[in-house]
Amino acid sequence: MSSRPNEPERSEEKSGEETTELSLFDKFRDNIEAFVVAVILAVFVRHFAVEAFEIPTGSMAPTLFGMHVRVESPNTGHTFEVGIRSDSATGTLLIAPETYVVCAEDCPNEHCSLKLHARTSSGGLLGSYGNRSSSSSLAESAIARAPDRIPIRCESCREQWETGRDSLKVTQATLRTLRCPLSGHRWEQVIETSAVTGGNKILVNKFAYDLGKPERWDVIVFAFDQWKNYIKRLVGLPGEKINLLEGDLYVNGKIERKPNHPYIQEVLWKKRSDSSIREGGLSQVEAWKEPEGTGSGAWEKLTDGRWSLNSSKSSEPALLEYQRGLDNYIPYNSLSGRTRGGHAVGDIKLSFTVTPSTPGGWIGAEVRDGNWTFQLRLPTGKSSPGRLAVIERMENEPRPDVKNPRKLRFPQPSLFMERDDVELELNVKSRIDLVNCDDCLVVRINSKEIFSLQEAEGYISVLDVDNPPPPTPHSAYYLWILGSRVDANVEAIELYQDNYYTTDHGKHGKAGIQLGENEFFALGDNSPSSSDGRVWGHVPGNNLLGKALLVFWPAWPWNYQGRFIR
Repeated sequence: MSSRPNEPERSEEKSGEETTELSLFDKFRDNIEAFVVAVILAVFVRHFAVEAFEIPTGSMAPTLFGMHVRVESPNTGHTFEVGIRSDSATGTLLIAPETYVVCAEDCPNEHCSLKLHARTSSGGLLGSYGNRSSSSSLAESAIARAPDRIPIRCESCREQWETGRDSLKVTQATLRTLRCPLSGHRWEQVIETSAVTGGNKILVNKFAYDLGKPERWDVIVFAFDQWKNYIKRLVGLPGEKINLLEGDLYVNGKIERKPNHPYIQEVLWKKRSDSSIREGGLSQVEAWKEPEGTGSGAWEKLTDGRWSLNSSKSSEPALLEYQRGLDNYIPYNSLSGRTRGGHAVGDIKLSFTVTPSTPGGWIGAEVRDGNWTFQLRLPTGKSSPGRLAVIERMENEPRPDVKNPRKLRFPQPSLFMERDDVELELNVKSRIDLVNCDDCLVVRINSKEIFSLQEAEGYISVLDVDNPPPPTPHSAYYLWILGSRVDANVEAIELYQDNYYTTDHGKHGKAGIQLGENEFFALGDNSPSSSDGRVWGHVPGNNLLGKALLVFWPAWPWNYQGRFIR
């Protein structure tokens, strides 16, 4: 009798065990189903919606990176990417690293921040031990036998000091002379193979051209042969005639203006100077300098990077000149040998902040781009009938009797635009942008456009693409900041240069190309180091795989590169 009351309890316990077993099975089944569905969705998405690609080379740098290292300039602290050549099919590095003993110690010079050194002041110990199988052992033995104090020489600033064995290490590396993109300073960099980062990993929208047509400046992915896919920027559409002249893109005989596509233009600008970044004084050439001559001394460089202009009591226009040259240098190509910047670049954006303190004068800038010279004058204080905001285009034929560049004036201006409702407010910061790009000159104050000069106003550099003018020499380019009868502070001077499409290689770059029906033309953003349409011509429309969408890797906190691709 006593067992009967327990039977329902045993029965309930058994039922509970069965319920538990079914619950575990359900969870296992749910996980399997979720995994299968995820795989199916992944396969579906990969083949029909988006697909991941890894960028194998640096042909689209700096928009997209192939295998690269991140380098810090010891003069400015500015970091930039340098491409590492690799086999696009296998990812194998195409450099020959050697075993080095290096000093891993900050340079003691407070104005230099180089952290790896491969030279001694007296020779020996530091440097290469070759790439033999025994080279690492030889390097370790050399460190073990090293004296207590080892002489070190910095290959950035030439500082010499002594250090102990604890600062030495063995590494696989190569040495290269690099150039800071902002200051022009050159130094010897130890590039370790352990610092190499793989190419950007991107997602490609494979539906993009099923739902819409390809547009100029899209970053496209396409199949070029049976072995690999390519990624380039689309610049030519079906039926168009494409020419590349003086670094610019011409479509059907007319220049294609990127300023009409502001997002694309922002991507393609390359910063060349920034007065807000404190330099260590290692560069041989200052970015901005007042030329010597009559009336000089109006500009004074302050310790915080600003410039003080004092010309309110002088009738001489005060001139501040950019000194470091305007060429198509791309720091990403430092290991490929294509970094000399052999082409002069006149397409620039100059931005600076000015705070005038006296009325009655003007502040502006002057840029010479080949056969074109433009001068901007903005009145300080209230404008008046005789003091208007002016943009003036002048012929490049200076009077031979004028010796002082501040008095340099040209014959009758061939273009003159003015406004009576624009002035620089006193004791207030104003941001000025002077953009000269693709035969288009734009002036903005605090992001508001006040002047725009284009083809309708006669700005045409090449009249006939089939008979272009001879190449323009480097001497035909300059950039000035000007001020007259005014006291002011000028700061945050930034200079950008436009992407320059070279024609150094490939028959289609020099001669141009006529596109047929359903044919496209694509170029790499890294023009000096890109195998693209200049070499192999058009891309058949049937080969287009999709539009590059976003970079999703690297995404480490210390090396975050995630972004949408423009």
